[in-house]
Amino acid sequence: MIRKLLALLITLAIMVGTYGVMVTVINHVDAGAPTAKHGQLDLTHWNFAKRGTVRLSGDWAFYPNQLLNPKIPATNTKLKTAATIAVPDSWTHKMPAFGVATYRLELKVSNTHAIYGLKMQSLQMASRIYLNGVEIGSSGTPAKGAAYVGKNKPFVTFFKMRPGFNDIVVQVANYDLPSSGGMNQPLYLGYADQITSLQDKAMAYDFITITLCVVMGLYFVGLYRQRRKDYSVLFFGLLCLIMGGYSAFSGEKIIYDMIPWTIPDWIILHVQVLSAIGGSLVTLLYVYFAFRQYCSKRLIRLLLICEALLAIGELTLFHNTWTTIGAGIISLYVLITLCYSTSVLVLAALAKEEGGLYTLLAAVGLCFYTMSSNMSIYFGIPVYTIPPIGSFLLVLMFALLISLRFTNAFKQNELMSAQLIQTDRIKDEFLSKTAHEFKTPLHGMISIAESMLDDNAAPLTDVQQGNVGLLSTMAKRLSHLVYDILDFTNLQQGELKVALAPVDVCASVDAILKIYSFIAREHVQLVNLVPKNLPTALADEDRFRQILGNLLDNALKHTDSGVIQITAIEKQDMVEISVVDSGAGIDEKDLAIIFEPFTSLNKNTDESFGLGLSIVKQLVELQQGRVWVASTKGQGSQFTFSLPIADPERNSEYRAAKREKNWVNTTAFPDYSFVTPYVSPHKGSDTILAVDDRFSNLKILIDALEKLDYTVVAVKSGEEALWYLENQGEIDLVILDLMMPGISGFDVCQAIRTKYSLLELPVVMVTASIQPEDKIAAFASGANDYLPKPFDMAELRARINSLLVMKESAKKATNMEVAFLQSQIKPHFLFNVLNTIMALSYTNTEQSRKLTADLSQYLRGSFSFGNVQSKVRFNHEFSLIQSYVEIEKIRFKDRIHVEYEISPDAFDVMIPPLLIQPLVENAIRHGITNRMEGGTVYIRGYQQAEYILFEIEDNGVGMTKKRLDEVLISAFSETSRHGVGLQNINRRLKYLYNTELHIESSPDTGTKVTFKILP
Repeated sequence: MIRKLLALLITLAIMVGTYGVMVTVINHVDAGAPTAKHGQLDLTHWNFAKRGTVRLSGDWAFYPNQLLNPKIPATNTKLKTAATIAVPDSWTHKMPAFGVATYRLELKVSNTHAIYGLKMQSLQMASRIYLNGVEIGSSGTPAKGAAYVGKNKPFVTFFKMRPGFNDIVVQVANYDLPSSGGMNQPLYLGYADQITSLQDKAMAYDFITITLCVVMGLYFVGLYRQRRKDYSVLFFGLLCLIMGGYSAFSGEKIIYDMIPWTIPDWIILHVQVLSAIGGSLVTLLYVYFAFRQYCSKRLIRLLLICEALLAIGELTLFHNTWTTIGAGIISLYVLITLCYSTSVLVLAALAKEEGGLYTLLAAVGLCFYTMSSNMSIYFGIPVYTIPPIGSFLLVLMFALLISLRFTNAFKQNELMSAQLIQTDRIKDEFLSKTAHEFKTPLHGMISIAESMLDDNAAPLTDVQQGNVGLLSTMAKRLSHLVYDILDFTNLQQGELKVALAPVDVCASVDAILKIYSFIAREHVQLVNLVPKNLPTALADEDRFRQILGNLLDNALKHTDSGVIQITAIEKQDMVEISVVDSGAGIDEKDLAIIFEPFTSLNKNTDESFGLGLSIVKQLVELQQGRVWVASTKGQGSQFTFSLPIADPERNSEYRAAKREKNWVNTTAFPDYSFVTPYVSPHKGSDTILAVDDRFSNLKILIDALEKLDYTVVAVKSGEEALWYLENQGEIDLVILDLMMPGISGFDVCQAIRTKYSLLELPVVMVTASIQPEDKIAAFASGANDYLPKPFDMAELRARINSLLVMKESAKKATNMEVAFLQSQIKPHFLFNVLNTIMALSYTNTEQSRKLTADLSQYLRGSFSFGNVQSKVRFNHEFSLIQSYVEIEKIRFKDRIHVEYEISPDAFDVMIPPLLIQPLVENAIRHGITNRMEGGTVYIRGYQQAEYILFEIEDNGVGMTKKRLDEVLISAFSETSRHGVGLQNINRRLKYLYNTELHIESSPDTGTKVTFKILP
């Protein structure tokens, strides 16, 4: 409330200050000028050269209701005694507004040799001027009756004066304006050049105002057409146009000079009044829409209603008494509108709205412009007396204010654009990372679903098969979308590269159709109509398949039954491949947007074309081709894309591509192949398994690695790699290609990690992709290292060497762990043995000596540094077992029985040290000694096929299923802190022989531990 009161006080101060400045300027201009008295004006003492023009104001002789003959001198006794009237002023207090009258002034100057000029401003509504009986100028035709022609157009006239008094007669008639008449503005007298300068100034002021307002008005109205939501721009433009129109129809009334035909004066008057009303209207509307929060909606509505009533009254009651009364009402309304609009502008400035200074200056300009117009109307002050500061300031400040808002909006848009770009980048990164995270779970879902469908041991019901089949289909579609998102992101960022090479279109299409024949609907037929003699296309083979795959996906999606054909033709230097379907088709109006990402043609559903077609377009263009579509609704669609012909003689694109540094020659070994698995003929220091689907890449690896004294095993697929790891010899390291047909490098690596840890079998993943997300996925699948193609052989050698050194260190650590575990003789066990020796020394010296010898041999075997060796003969381990058994027999007497069933060929087999003794110790301590009556331990070793089978069995207390599960978890888990000895034995079996411990047990029956090794 305080702010509103302050705004009102500032508004009143602006208005008072504006009036004060204008009155002060006008009084200063007219200060000391003589005035007429009793119809005479003596200017003999007025220095025109120094003081300029003079206003012919004061008391003029006045002859109401008659048009005097100008040739009759004022001294003629026949003339009636003239009344006097103040000029400038309306004659309505002397006579009715409609009528005729004559003004007369006797004028005397000192310099009669100079040429003088007279400027008339407003003589309502027709006038004619005489000097010494000679007509010197006119505007309209002052007369009674039909001869009257109204035209209140300011003009200037030039003449010479005679010595003594000169008689100026002004005939005036008014039958147009019922509210006023006569000389309501003064005449200006001066030298010819002074009057000319005054006329030029008046015209210039009007032209400047009109030009400024019209140009700005048209600009902002045109701007509104581009920014239709901002109504303030429209109403400011209209305000400028109304101000320009008012200036053209008032002041010097330039409209008469702009239009060749005569305009009736009543039209001029209507336009002036309606401009005042209309200007107030659009000012209110501008203020409301520009500063709505500071306006009273009710007051604005009330003022607009009054505005409409005033306009109706002006249009319908002009020639009645309405004009006399309405002129004051309109003036009061304009004043109220001015006060309210100014107060809103001041209030906005006080509230520190953007452009507050512009708003405040605009309020000053509005007051200045309105006051100058009112002073011209009511006080006879010509508008050119003061430069058009008001209109200029008003238009300029409002324009700067709107410009500031646009600038701030533009800056905000720039900021938002930057934020959107950042958000879009984050979105792309999010999509890329999310898509990568989705890949592995989706592959798992698909694999699990398909394995459930193919599981003959536990077949699903028909309903379950349908649900699992639907799940598999949806997972495959989502997986396809994931790869589309990755490609789309790379394409958007310009990171997707293509390896151009000749592509056999017919063979590629045939291979793709074989794949898609498994997923096509039963009633959809896929047909390859590509000619076999078609020239090869210059393309990236993987991306070529992706293009065709996306087009086939789209065709299958929209074809319930019918035929999908792939055709191709040679056209000039291009190959054009078409995918034609007999599906639903596409409306012609939708063809222009079909390649936009996630384009939906049915607004009532969420179904869209996704990213597939958008990726097709970008991939084709990336390979110097183009794509287009032709379709008829209900008849099907034909998608066609073109690629250059891979002919060095016919296609410059091919020759240019070969010169590019990133061009990959995928046919470096076009006819090279060999039988896999390939095994190096000589035995190297370590064995490396190389997995790649391209024989050329395998050949490069074989040649490089064999020179480094490695044994190389080369296979061409993931399936073959897994088979070799499962059924053949020991592998020290795997070099695995990421992208392969069938089982991918990700899946192979994950399968390896189910049996081998990172230390037991290192994996180096190689791929042509250089995306960081691929590295993350490779490491997440279990790879030890990652190497992009084409790789540097020195770098590959260094990485292989470091991984093998790491593996060897882990192996030594495992062996040291065995020695450490065996050397940790429990103090309780040692204490019991020594007590037994001491007791026997008193009763049975021979047995005491034997026990001492057995303990010595046991301790020597436990602390032997030979335990860190890779392998020892079984007879060495058997001696340690016997020593331990004899010690326990003496301690527990008849409670322990051990039976050996060892075949002779088993004693010479090489086994890891301390592999069997811990198992025998477990059987005695945790098996038979926990029974009061004791039990028997059976130690067996014999040949079974190509393996040596070892069994350690006892008939002790056994274990419940729950306890057995806990033991198995501790034995087979890499992270368990319990059962470290079993973990170590199982890990070494897995690493050296690809076997593991097999444990069977039941309560009160006993436990049996079995394992096999390859001699």
